[in-house]
Amino acid sequence: MRNNRASERYAKSLFQLSIKDNLLNDVKSDIDYLKKLFSSSREISQLYINPIIPIYHKIEITNKIFEGKINDLTLRMMLYVIYRKRDNLIENILLKFNEIYNDYNNIVESEVITTSKLDDENLEYIKSFAKKITKKSISLKEKIDNNIIGGFNLKVGDKMYDCTVSKKIKEIKKILINN
Repeated sequence: MRNNRASERYAKSLFQLSIKDNLLNDVKSDIDYLKKLFSSSREISQLYINPIIPIYHKIEITNKIFEGKINDLTLRMMLYVIYRKRDNLIENILLKFNEIYNDYNNIVESEVITTSKLDDENLEYIKSFAKKITKKSISLKEKIDNNIIGGFNLKVGDKMYDCTVSKKIKEIKKILINN
């Protein structure tokens, strides 16, 4: 990640200001919106990374795109970062803010990877399993991957639980080859 320390400083400042101004939930929803927007729109992502685009254009575009759509505090942070010529860090700042928010609220981000979409009952079961392991609240994302044949992979924090058919097949293959 580019300049992790600077990103963390900006994210911490935004987090502390949002708590001070009692805007934490609003800023968190802005951060989620911005992360989704940056990941879905290559043009917006490239706007802040590109050093050739003049600062005043970036500020003008940022105001036009986000004014009235995101909280004033979040917009001011983005503009401040652009003024300081650190706009290439905006995406990292969003990620760092999420990490700080999750630590503050005792939330662990988790991901379940399956071959097809799970029903609500199974999602809740997996969520409760992950909650037992971590003793924290779980933010569960679902991902589809046809390469795992069956079963699921569960990533909880930095741990991975591989309960897939493809893993079992590899284990059996290894046993057969070694015997």
